[in-house]
Amino acid sequence: MALPFKVGKKELFLPNFIITFLRNQTLPANYARFEVPLWFSKLDLRDYLYHAYNVRIFSVTSYVKQQRARFGAPGGEENQTPMMRKWHRPRAKKFMTVQLERPFVWPEEPEDLTAWDKETVEAQRGHQEAERDKMMPTADTLVNEDRRKSMKEQARALLEGREKWEPRGREKNLTSMMARR
Repeated sequence: MALPFKVGKKELFLPNFIITFLRNQTLPANYARFEVPLWFSKLDLRDYLYHAYNVRIFSVTSYVKQQRARFGAPGGEENQTPMMRKWHRPRAKKFMTVQLERPFVWPEEPEDLTAWDKETVEAQRGHQEAERDKMMPTADTLVNEDRRKSMKEQARALLEGREKWEPRGREKNLTSMMARR
């Protein structure tokens, strides 16, 4: 069966690029939006959708979105070392919107996320944020609430006489050396 458009001759076995299909509630069902690499052309997207998914499209619109200039080192979130008074512009992003031959409706988002182990992912994200905060230059201003509470309890117990002061570490060595003299 002849296609209504000329197909590219680039053979594609294992793609070396990432195309992200974006969920967009404002577009009609016969439109789809993708984030593509900057070098990707409209013809590349049309051929990719046809050969990989057998999806025919009527038209493709594309635009490149420039990112805002920011303070800090290039690399954004991956490079957390602050470099004040240094401006950089993150890499631009390219988006393409296609008009589909047949409409596509997104499935409903699942309510039960246990199959994706959401609790573990959220716990890991929280742990990573805590570790990142410890590595920041302002880490010495952060208060460890658990340590503060335990020290408060220890001080209260010492003042009330429930516990007796016992030197530890270096203080213990110094007191034992002084006792020998």
